[in-house]
Amino acid sequence: MKAMSKQQLADRAGVSLNTLNRWCKPFRRELEAMGLQPNTRMLPPVIVKFIAEKLCIDL
Repeated sequence: MKAMSKQQLADRAGVSLNTLNRWCKPFRRELEAMGLQPNTRMLPPVIVKFIAEKLCIDL
């Protein structure tokens, strides 16, 4: 797993950035506990992996 931007992750999922952000809302507390800030553009590998697993995004 490697770091990627939110836009890159949204592109991999085939959705817009706004849709990806809405999908991540239920996991906001877990993501914040991992160190994700709401305005972060680059996602560290651990967060990319977490989001991909929760949302079933094939990377």
